[in-house]
Amino acid sequence: MRPRADAAVVGAGPAGLMAAAYLAFRGFDVVVFEEDAIIGRPERCAGLYSLWGLKALRIPADGPYLQNRVMGAVFTSPSGESFTVKAPSEVAVVCNRERFDQYLAEKALDNGATIYLGVHVRDIHRRDGGYVLDTGAGQVEASYLLVAEGRKAHIARRIYPGYRLGPWIPIIQYQVAGHGQDPDLVYLYFTRYLPDFFAYLVPVDGDVGKLGVAAVKNTWALSLRFLREYFPGARILGVSSSSVYVGPPLPDPKIGNAFLLGDVAGQVKATTGGGVVYGGLYALAAARHIAGMADFYSTVKPLQRELENTYLLRRLVSRIGPAMLDTLFRSVGESGMAERLGRLGNMERHHNTLLRSLLHPSATLLALHLIKNYLQAILKS
Repeated sequence: MRPRADAAVVGAGPAGLMAAAYLAFRGFDVVVFEEDAIIGRPERCAGLYSLWGLKALRIPADGPYLQNRVMGAVFTSPSGESFTVKAPSEVAVVCNRERFDQYLAEKALDNGATIYLGVHVRDIHRRDGGYVLDTGAGQVEASYLLVAEGRKAHIARRIYPGYRLGPWIPIIQYQVAGHGQDPDLVYLYFTRYLPDFFAYLVPVDGDVGKLGVAAVKNTWALSLRFLREYFPGARILGVSSSSVYVGPPLPDPKIGNAFLLGDVAGQVKATTGGGVVYGGLYALAAARHIAGMADFYSTVKPLQRELENTYLLRRLVSRIGPAMLDTLFRSVGESGMAERLGRLGNMERHHNTLLRSLLHPSATLLALHLIKNYLQAILKS
């Protein structure tokens, strides 16, 4: 292991690899440290990425990781009320996450970065404006540090005063066969016994899919209950566990010449727990800043605002009880708002999409249907 590099990246997930690839392309000497022996394992997400997001990251949608293409989503309430948001054309792809991460690693390697696998960064300290990383394979000094280590935040706590991030929700993801749903859509289920988050099915094809269930407590038991109740004929092919972040982004992910990127900085949509696109956008902003191509804060300001507003949206939605959620879902379907969302919706910009939709006449119809359905519910009770 060489003792010196221009930039050191901790973590070979999407954010770290995208930053490494860009800097190496710009001629920087880049080293990446990944504590796991195989990039992309274990698979920790459903691998659902919007075409808008991949385009913004300049990642092809039809790479070797492609599993499926989807046009929208079906939302189901606690009592079974549902509505479908479907776009005129494909809006997202389903990817094999291991192959996706390995594609990004190959790109970084091709651009000249060096990746060390199975190497844990144990400690870090400042020296002459740069950083010295103590690893299991020796010391490395770097002028710039990009921390993309995920939830563990071992290095983040060493360099970021008062580092604190949360909350996180445990999630179980099954790979199942025999789901019986339309592979052109993803499915979101809001149930009474899963108040912390929703359950989802992301089809890989007409038979196989990725089914996730998140809950603060009793996650394993509740995931099996959901599987029995909603997919009694499905067969479990595999299972993994991780956590999803549902809090706000870190207020300032830059400290000196160090950048916190991806999950470790809360650069995640709090409404869905998805962070590959936003983490990648922050990573590219950091890399461009280091390369002198753009100012980091100017670039990430709109990203930060969108994530903060998405967190506020999640807090609002989390306060809606099951009965009101039933009323809301029924009203969205009756008012035509679902069709409007299908035409306008952006999977990565939930708060922005909601505001744009509220300016449409269908929003007035939605309000009227909400009032009508709410009064009917009161009269029936």
